Amino acid sequence: MLTANKLGKKYKNRWALEPLELELERGMHGLLGPNGAGKSTLMRLLAGLLVPTTGDATLHGSSVRSGSGVRRQIGYVPQTFQLFPQLTARQWLLHVAHLKRIGTRQEREAETARLLRAVHLEAKADLPARTYSNGMIKRLGIAQALVGSPQIVIVDEPAAGLDPEERVRLRNVLAELAYSSVVLFSTHVLSDVDMSCNNVIVLGGGKLRYKGQLAGLAEYAAGKLWEWEASEHEWRAIAAEQLLTARRTKDGIRCRMIADHPPNPYAQAVIPTMEDGYLTLISQLTSGAHR
Repeated sequence: MLTANKLGKKYKNRWALEPLELELERGMHGLLGPNGAGKSTLMRLLAGLLVPTTGDATLHGSSVRSGSGVRRQIGYVPQTFQLFPQLTARQWLLHVAHLKRIGTRQEREAETARLLRAVHLEAKADLPARTYSNGMIKRLGIAQALVGSPQIVIVDEPAAGLDPEERVRLRNVLAELAYSSVVLFSTHVLSDVDMSCNNVIVLGGGKLRYKGQLAGLAEYAAGKLWEWEASEHEWRAIAAEQLLTARRTKDGIRCRMIADHPPNPYAQAVIPTMEDGYLTLISQLTSGAHR
């Protein structure tokens, strides 16, 4: 179990992340929040890459900054993964295995072969990294984080810049990891969380705003989500930022809006999704109405 106890980070007079409490067990956890919410700060604190201002993060009771033994149990993948373009995936993973002091040469080769299979890079394993697609580089980034079979895997924006096919492939890799490890990944792609995670964490303004199941997040929009069919004239009279979606149909434009009360006599209440709940929560934060 990865635990954060009063974990916070302050720069001068500003909290990048106000002290929070977290417990993350094995499985897939999504981390959501607008830009500047504190997501990267939290992940770097949990990975032991930042010194906290308050509190600490612990793995099985030991601080994530207590020594190499604990650090080897944590794999971290930054949003931008840098590597030497002339190296192949096999060479890079062998190098990382050597840095992590993984056994003998034979054991490092076996570990490298296992990870290449895990991230589906066997066919390209001996080509230089400069020939790889963005998705392949992301998968290699995950593979290097998995050297030594860490118990915690933290991934920052894994889907950024990927096409839909690569996103699905990467999401499946993370889902496989979640059977045996704690996987925490941040994203702005809400559908990736909806399709992969049972649990979600939402940060906003440097504070923990929600932690729990997807269904609980959807409840933020319960009784506040409305749909109706509008004419083009009616649709044009609505400010664009008020609508979640507006989709043309054969009868007009199907509008979807979050509001405390029905926006017009024709609006019907609908069952919210996780995405609706997240957008409702974020809109409350920006308006200063915190739940």
